[in-house]
Order: sequence, then C-alpha cells, then structure tokens
Amino acid sequence: MPGFFGEIVRRRGNGPMAAAWVIGGKGAGAKALFGPDGDIVREAGFPEGFTAEDCAAEVNDPGIREHGGSRVFSERISGGKRLVVCGAGHVALCVIRMGVTLGYQVTVIEDREEFAAKAREAGAQRVVCGPFGEALDGIGGDPLTAFVIMTREHSHDVECLRKILAKQHAYAGMMGSRSRTEQVRKQMLEEGFDVEAVRQVHMPIGLRIGSRTPEEIAVSVAAELISVMNAIDPGEGFPPGMAEELAEKAGKENGSLVLAMIVEKAGEAPRRPGTKMLVRADGSFLGTVGGGYAEAQILKAAGEMICRGERETRLVRIAMKKGTMHCGGEVTVFLAPV
Repeated sequence: MPGFFGEIVRRRGNGPMAAAWVIGGKGAGAKALFGPDGDIVREAGFPEGFTAEDCAAEVNDPGIREHGGSRVFSERISGGKRLVVCGAGHVALCVIRMGVTLGYQVTVIEDREEFAAKAREAGAQRVVCGPFGEALDGIGGDPLTAFVIMTREHSHDVECLRKILAKQHAYAGMMGSRSRTEQVRKQMLEEGFDVEAVRQVHMPIGLRIGSRTPEEIAVSVAAELISVMNAIDPGEGFPPGMAEELAEKAGKENGSLVLAMIVEKAGEAPRRPGTKMLVRADGSFLGTVGGGYAEAQILKAAGEMICRGERETRLVRIAMKKGTMHCGGEVTVFLAPV
C-alpha cells in the first residue's frame, strides 16, 4: 500500500477525504486519512480512538481538538476539482490556461484537430477530439466538476448544455450575449429541464467586470469559478503537485523536506488553517502560507530543521502586529520533517 501521501494521490477523484494530524502531545507527527468510503489509513502512533466521526466534526471548519493526550488538527482534503471546457477557441484557450494555473484537472472537448492541438499546448491534461455530444457522453459529472461551454456555434452550445444538465456538477456556464443566452434558457425550460437546474446555469458566463479581451473574459470566468467552487469545497488541501512530490519523496529524502501547515489563525492573517507549503533543502518551496513576514519566519525555521537534521515536529506561533508592513493577526504553523 502506498504511504499517506500516495493514498491521497491514489484516491483523488473518488470524493472528498479528511486528514487528521497529531500536532502535539502523544504521537506528534503521526497522521491519518479518512477516505470517502469510510476506511482509514492510520500511521503508527496515531491515536487509536480517534474516529472518522471525530474528524468529521472539524473538517468543514478546520481546527484542533484534544484527544487522549494528543492534540489533533483535522481538515478536509478535496477529492480533486475538475474543469471540462467545451471548445478551444481564443477565449476557451485562455480559460484552459487559467484553469490549469488554479489547479483544476482540465478536460477539453473540441471537434477540430488543429484547435484540439492548441488545447494540449495550453496545458489541458486531457483533450477529446470529436463531436461534442458524443464526447460528453463519455465524461461523468460529480459534485466538484465545473463545465464551461464555449463552442464556435449556437447549435453545439445547446447540445452541450442538454448533456451537462443531465449530469451532476458544481458549476455550469455558457458564453454568449444576454439575449442569446436568455433564448437558450427559455428553450431548455420548454424542453422540460428542471427549472432550478436551468436557473443555476451561469449565462452569460463570468462576473460582470467589463471584460473585453479573451484574457479579461477568462479572468471573469475564473473569478466566478473560484466564488462558486470555494463555497462548495471549503478545504485547503494540497497545492498542485505537492501531494505528488511528497508521495514520491517521503521516506527517501533523509529529512531534506519540511511540510509547513497553518493549524490556527486569529485576526486578519491572510491564509486559513490547512494552508500548506513544502520547503526543500535548497531553499526552494512549493505553495505559500501567506507571504511576507510570516512566510520568511517559516522558511527560516524549516531551513534550520533541515540543516540540523531534526526529526521532531515544531509548532511555530507568529504574531503580525498591525501596521504599514503587517496585516495583523496571528498564525500557528505546524512544521513536520518528511
């Protein structure tokens, strides 16, 4: 069986998970993963009596609780957000790049090979070149999947929307003018689709920020996605690539990696509990715990741990006095050698 981080990577896409980390007291450094099917991956030293129900009490509002002489931080780990883009024109390519940057697993459907090739160049992890309706038949939906419709023809848009309305999804949006999208909405209702499902489709797509260029439209779409998806999935989880790097290197790097994670926050600190940063021996890092003063202190502490070959975890509390250079607030960061 793969280790803790390998299990997170392996189970991604199967639904949200919960993780629990012993950050102090008995078993400090041990962790456990609670899968969507109720099973547990528990490391040696993790409190035996701590259950999925205990973890569930905190996952929607990450926090710390005492359990049998251990201090345990619980958090929600996303099952992996997916973005399905129908079309690969100029605006869609900008949305694809934005989606990849935001950490979505991006699938693109395009019926023209030359545009499908551009979608691959834009970073889409999966590109299906073929008729839109047939391609959508082979793509499932789930509570963390977002669908964006940006084809070149009205008939293709409508065909895609029919398929998407029949699937489970977190977000659906279609590009078009107000008058055209209103006609589409009316057509869907006349065809018998659920009123609430049709009402929730974002069309015209994107927030109203006066966008003009393809890049600006992509920003408006990304902002709308962030607003909708973060409301659905409150967990921080792992930034793109972090769980994969940890799964590959855990146990092999001889203490040359330190995982930093915010476990408590007070005041106006910029990042929430569950936010993570991975610090490497060469001083490089992946992710951010907020930047500025707090991040500099964490990088310094993690670097010291790596240089000294420390195997014990640390809790670092950083107070940021409100002023011209600091936002104010306080964070407690858990530092764990990998």
